[in-house]
Amino acid sequence: MNVKWPERMFGKKLLKCDSTNNSNDLNAVPTSEILQNNVQITGIYFSFANINTQSDDFLKKLRDLYEKLNASCANGDLEKRLEVIQVVMWAHNDNYGDFELSHRDSLLGLPWFAMPFSEINLKTRLSRRYRIKSGVPTLVLLDKDGSTVSVSAHERLVEDPNGTNFPWRPRPVDEVLKEVVLQPGGIYYQEHTKRLQGDVRYTDLPDGVRGFYFSAHWCPPCKAFTPHLAEAYKLIRKREPNFEIVFVSSDRSAESYGAYVETMPWLSVPFQQASVRAELAQLYGIRGIPTLLLLDSNGHVITMDARSEIVEDPLAQNFPWKPRAVNILTDRFLTKLHDFPAIVLFVDSEETELQFAESVLIPAATNYYKMNNINISAIPEDRLFSTCDQDDYFMQFLVGTDNESTDILRDLIGLDDVIPLLVAVDIPNRRFATMDYGTEITAETVSDFMRKFQLNDLNFRVINEEGVENAEHL
Repeated sequence: MNVKWPERMFGKKLLKCDSTNNSNDLNAVPTSEILQNNVQITGIYFSFANINTQSDDFLKKLRDLYEKLNASCANGDLEKRLEVIQVVMWAHNDNYGDFELSHRDSLLGLPWFAMPFSEINLKTRLSRRYRIKSGVPTLVLLDKDGSTVSVSAHERLVEDPNGTNFPWRPRPVDEVLKEVVLQPGGIYYQEHTKRLQGDVRYTDLPDGVRGFYFSAHWCPPCKAFTPHLAEAYKLIRKREPNFEIVFVSSDRSAESYGAYVETMPWLSVPFQQASVRAELAQLYGIRGIPTLLLLDSNGHVITMDARSEIVEDPLAQNFPWKPRAVNILTDRFLTKLHDFPAIVLFVDSEETELQFAESVLIPAATNYYKMNNINISAIPEDRLFSTCDQDDYFMQFLVGTDNESTDILRDLIGLDDVIPLLVAVDIPNRRFATMDYGTEITAETVSDFMRKFQLNDLNFRVINEEGVENAEHL
């Protein structure tokens, strides 16, 4: 097994919780020794040291399951069914001295392993990746290759404490919706979609891109976004008549659900199918609404963030918004800078300048993805973290134009307001580097700059503490 993904996610050392030395400190063990081929499933348990009372019941269930699943190891079976890595977070607690003590005390005597207190940046990245809610204990399950099995295993454990169906692999979406008769939306749908007659099931839909819209009538951002989505839906259907959206409601009553559906030109899961709606939310790890995700004809996720795509591309010219090698620096890519480093080229917003930026960045980006065996158009954005085998982090390629996100990034790391300017931004490692002033920016010099970045052969400067703290809130 490629052991780089565990180190990339958890760091090089993990703490062994059930063994202490004379100073009551937890012993450190190489991550690569813990997560090898002898572990079937890796569980990431996000807990919160300063609100233990909310975690005690779940912790007991998880410990019982851990010991039950691994009982065969004591009888000579070398393969563990489950290994747990505990990630102790904090909730609304700025007293780091007390938290470090709480961190150790919350781990003592547990049968598994934990990330060290000092790995604050990696913990933050993990919590962002899996959209962990502050104060809510959460269990995420990973397969041997680091791919996600379940992002809602905490809920499955509560429902199935004996682990009868462990590891609770989710059913495919067409299986979840197999027996569900989908409900048509409001008057626009009834008047303009005549190809669907009688009962409509998910498997009856013709091959094409499908969207799942998680939303609710009581949610103001949802109600504000729905009309924009309806307009984009209408535009897309003119070009892609097989495109369809399925609304998955989080409404609190059948009445509000019914009123909301009347404003929609697509299909929906009936309100009374509460278990189906819950399973769909768990299947895709929905942590907030509104969320619009897109699937290809094979049921693979194209993007989890089609909402942002529509906001940035209201005419849906780039539908279905597959991941691109080079992107314009906007709020959502600015947010990802906390997780992934990037090569950023700052230019004017004129069309000719944008064309120039893409012409010099695309060859370098394409070469980078090719070298690392990454098919960028086939990987959903939320899965890029563990796909790169050769480097410690996945790399982004961005064009910084004259917009607010660009201004925020410049202020964040203290960049001069000059253009064109090529910068390597590595917030996870608190550093950045700029191409030497006077060097002509070409496809060749960008590729060379990227290569030196990978080799740590640039004149890096440190992002000051204030900048790093500000990045936490991007």
